[in-house]
Amino acid sequence: MLTQIYVKNFVLIDAITLSFDAGMSAFIGETGAGKSLLIDALGILKGDRVSKDMVKQQEEKAIIEGTFMLPTTHKTYQKLKEDGYDLEEDVLIITREFTKDGKSISRINHRQTTLAYIKEIVSSLIDIHSQHDTQYLLNARYHLPLLDAYCDQAELINEVSSLYHAYKQAKNKLDHILQQEYKEDDLDFFTFQLNEIDDANIQEHELEELEELHKNMLAYEKRSSRLLEAIELLDGSQGKYAHLYNAYREIDKIADDDQTLIAIKEALLDTYYVVEEKVSDIRKYLAHMEFDEKQLQVIQERIFYIHKLYRKYGNSYEQLQCKRKEIEQKIDEILHRSDVIAKQEKEVEKTYQLFKQKADKLHIIRSEKAKLLEQEIVHQLQDLHLSNAQFHIQIEESDANKYGLDKVEFLISMNKGEPLRSLQKVASGGELSRLMLGLKTIFSTLQGIQTIIFDEIDTGVSGRVAFSIGKKMQMLSAKTQVFCVTHLAQVAACAHHHYLVKKEQKEHTTTTNIQLLDEKELILQLASIASDSHSESAQCAAKELYEKAHDNSFN
Repeated sequence: MLTQIYVKNFVLIDAITLSFDAGMSAFIGETGAGKSLLIDALGILKGDRVSKDMVKQQEEKAIIEGTFMLPTTHKTYQKLKEDGYDLEEDVLIITREFTKDGKSISRINHRQTTLAYIKEIVSSLIDIHSQHDTQYLLNARYHLPLLDAYCDQAELINEVSSLYHAYKQAKNKLDHILQQEYKEDDLDFFTFQLNEIDDANIQEHELEELEELHKNMLAYEKRSSRLLEAIELLDGSQGKYAHLYNAYREIDKIADDDQTLIAIKEALLDTYYVVEEKVSDIRKYLAHMEFDEKQLQVIQERIFYIHKLYRKYGNSYEQLQCKRKEIEQKIDEILHRSDVIAKQEKEVEKTYQLFKQKADKLHIIRSEKAKLLEQEIVHQLQDLHLSNAQFHIQIEESDANKYGLDKVEFLISMNKGEPLRSLQKVASGGELSRLMLGLKTIFSTLQGIQTIIFDEIDTGVSGRVAFSIGKKMQMLSAKTQVFCVTHLAQVAACAHHHYLVKKEQKEHTTTTNIQLLDEKELILQLASIASDSHSESAQCAAKELYEKAHDNSFN
């Protein structure tokens, strides 16, 4: 849910901070006051492109910042956590800054990010709809995912997708085999390659072990001289450790029962034996060190040969083995082509049948749920005074794809005698707006949308139709935060929170301001919208309209 927005130096807005609550919020005001400026600001917050004309005159930079409360159960919360964003107290802050010279910065929780990432995140939280919107609900390519969201069969849908990919992989492999045309000498060439790899008999980690051994052999002279120096220091003419034993013997003569001296002499004796043992170990190690020039040459040749094969067949042991398997398969395809084709055809048929079994099950569920969804949508449209509307979810068979075997499209007929047709062909702006509102009442919560914004979708309607639109938004706001820009009192009256947008002209500047109205101020504004009057009778009618809009018996 959007809890706050801060806008500075944006078009006609100097600086405003607005706080929002759950429910329905209406933005009202005279034509030209700038009611849609806030919607434009939210669009920029959602990832819309900016231009230098959007920065207020005489200013260099504009800022738009939105604060959201994001529940931990929301899929976007999980994505942000996975991407390294910490949401203190479940607060998400989106910031867009842009300047007159075309520079733009996007931030999430004060950390700079890309515009594409902002779009991905905020699009899952905010949905903006205007009268002439041609967004996803009208596009047939989204109708199948929308139906699937209503079906609530995520596990089965994922299973169908996984099985399709297994089938597609098997089919691609068969196509590859069938397309291969081998020449007569290809078998000899592949056999030579396989023998070359097998004869080399390269072991895993062999190259690393040889290179380490080679390194040690090259360091033989340096290592042996260091070990001899160590022996000389301990046991040569400069060696001191023999004196440890002499010191022990001298203290032993006087120690008697003196516990301190006994401890010292025992420590000296222990140290003597430890050093003597280590000198012996160094001598043994040095004695076993060998430098065999022939062995060094063998190791160098082996390292060179392994590198040669790696350059030819892959840059690592793992890639070499993959290449070997690929060559072996090619030889098998040549020697037993008919058998290989037959075996792969069986694999294709097997994977397709597994896919089709689950796809058919999904088709049955889609067909059953589609009937229920049709009824729900027709009910929503009737509430919006589209009593003659017919809604049908057309499910046709399609080629196999990751979604199954179904092609889905939503069809509508608004008037008696009219055939069902694509949503995009609904001509009337008012009818289209009501259709979209009815659809969003059902689909928005399924998609996890937290805030829906309607920008003057009530254009072209009035009276009871306008009131039904307002009540439908009000009903939708019980589950999803709703913002609406409206010029109709019947719609505005249904809102829980009301904001007046007005333009103020000073000597050299024009500014748009937005203020939250209390109930008394609201009644005056409703009266002005409905009858262009603040008379007592106009105010009484406005109050009656407001009370009716919030009377649950009208739901």
